[in-house]
Amino acid sequence: MTGKRATLATAARVAAVAGAALLILGASLAISGQLGLVIAADSLAALALVVALGSTPGGARERDVLRPAVTWARAVQHRIWPRHPAPAAVRPSDFPSYSKISSDLGWAPVSQWHYDHGIRPLLSRLFESALAERHRVDLTADPARARSVVGDDIWPFIDPSRPPSFDSRAPGTDLRTLTRIVDRLERL
Repeated sequence: MTGKRATLATAARVAAVAGAALLILGASLAISGQLGLVIAADSLAALALVVALGSTPGGARERDVLRPAVTWARAVQHRIWPRHPAPAAVRPSDFPSYSKISSDLGWAPVSQWHYDHGIRPLLSRLFESALAERHRVDLTADPARARSVVGDDIWPFIDPSRPPSFDSRAPGTDLRTLTRIVDRLERL
């Protein structure tokens, strides 16, 4: 009884594999035409060959014989195409200042409160540094001269003496104006 069962199980597996192969061949013929049929048939033949070689009793001994060749091939491959370690992942937490500036720039157009409490203090400090370094002008001690160097159109956006707004409904500074401010800072 067990011999018949084993034979039936083997026959069922062979029928399932043959049916799947015919289904694959038929689908490839219908989708890609004759070229698809040839490619699918070659692929199935290669897969059958690999399965047959892996299931032969001599397969284990042949693997032992081929082990030095495989080791040599891997050594050659590593010599020709060395593996470089993956670059370290950069996380936003590695650069907290950058994350804060990026966030402040994103929030600046939302409301005047966001601009005045986020990006305006940073811009004021940057302008103060650039004016002192390049023009020998102290932003807080000589605001009139600083205003003339910076320009009347940009001054209200960086004026350190202007009190910050607490109005979160008033529109913030749009990105075009922020770009003009940064361009002026770079030209100083």
